[in-house]
Amino acid sequence: MTGRKAAATAFMVAVAIGVLTCAAEEPFVNDICLPSSLYMLSDTPNDMFVQPILKRWRPYNDFVRFDMEQKYGSFARRLGSVATIDKPQDGAIVSVDLVNGDEFKTVKHLTTRLCVGRKGAGNKDVYAQIIGDSYTQGRFYQQALFASGYVPKLHLVGLLAAGDGQFNEGRGGWKLSDYFTVPMRSGGSYHGFMQPAGGRYWGSRAFWVMAWRCVRKTQPKGFEPTYSCSRFDACVGRFDEKTGVLLEPREGDIQFDDETKAFVRYDGATWKPTDGKSLKWTFDYGKYLDMWNITPPQFLFVFLGLNDFVYSLDADYAEWGRQIEAVKDSYLKVCPEGKFAIAIPCSTCGSIDNDSGRFTPRWDAAMWRFRDWLVKTFDKRENEGFHLLDAGLTIDNDDGYQKLPSGIQTGNPHPYPNYPALGVPFAAFIQYYRLDK
Repeated sequence: MTGRKAAATAFMVAVAIGVLTCAAEEPFVNDICLPSSLYMLSDTPNDMFVQPILKRWRPYNDFVRFDMEQKYGSFARRLGSVATIDKPQDGAIVSVDLVNGDEFKTVKHLTTRLCVGRKGAGNKDVYAQIIGDSYTQGRFYQQALFASGYVPKLHLVGLLAAGDGQFNEGRGGWKLSDYFTVPMRSGGSYHGFMQPAGGRYWGSRAFWVMAWRCVRKTQPKGFEPTYSCSRFDACVGRFDEKTGVLLEPREGDIQFDDETKAFVRYDGATWKPTDGKSLKWTFDYGKYLDMWNITPPQFLFVFLGLNDFVYSLDADYAEWGRQIEAVKDSYLKVCPEGKFAIAIPCSTCGSIDNDSGRFTPRWDAAMWRFRDWLVKTFDKRENEGFHLLDAGLTIDNDDGYQKLPSGIQTGNPHPYPNYPALGVPFAAFIQYYRLDK
């Protein structure tokens, strides 16, 4: 062996040893995460699924076991994949252990306190809002919040009609950052949260023309723009059907004129072009409520994050954290007695055997990482106005998704069959905190 070959061989051996040493020093360690409080509904099955709280789903290696002191009652079922409590007691402490299956040692122990809302209680009107994505647009909450009667006299508010006089702020495919953009496209969905200082922004004129066409059912055929421009039935009356111009403007009102591709401001008599670069935008919940004559909700839920992070295993959450704090602060500024809740999204997206071929275990890993960050960042901060609502915990990764006759999952990552259970924590949260409970 020549000196050069010997040196190269020695180098490769050293690299191999280094890699092995590094691997030995940093072995994979499984983990579980759960907020310190869980909201449950009285006399109702409340599911706690194992897969959402595990860092990785490795059923043949690690196990998650739930326990509860006898004085708090018993589990309706306690299986390998789920534990269910159908008669939860307020203040009960549930223990959750991560057990390594090789040596059956407990590698992590958590406890969480149950906050139980009484279903069917209350005789006064209660107002709430859900800001979300396609889950919300698809009314995941319908069974738990309305059909069941769990939450009496509930009114959901927002701009988007959801049937039976109810509304929401759910837009398919949206991220939290989308609610911090200024809607200027005719095909994009309007939202009223981003507002300029010294004025009120009413969106794109071309958008309102298309929204009118959706109401009249004369829009072009196809998925778009119907998906983005429909459900604004209660809003379009403020705009001219043919031009999208705001019909009764006040001085300082602003629209985006798609023909000139410029912002225009109403000066009290006419619309005049205004320099878009001079406009200073902020998330202004109070102005949004005032513009659209929306009753201030006592509860605001933000159910977002799946579209934000499902594709990234190493996402940086700092900007999301700043934005969610801005939403909370803006809401509580005008609703100081209100309750602001971050709903933890799904960290299980169904089977790897799905009709789209998506690599769902990788999605699960990405979303568990976000889940863990949410718990570590916002748990136990109720005194600052943050509440965590563990919605993802209720999703059955095995049977909560639609499947073809062949057993292949379809419609991922939407757990449509699981929607009734997914809405239960929202109902429990409202019932727990409503004033006339």
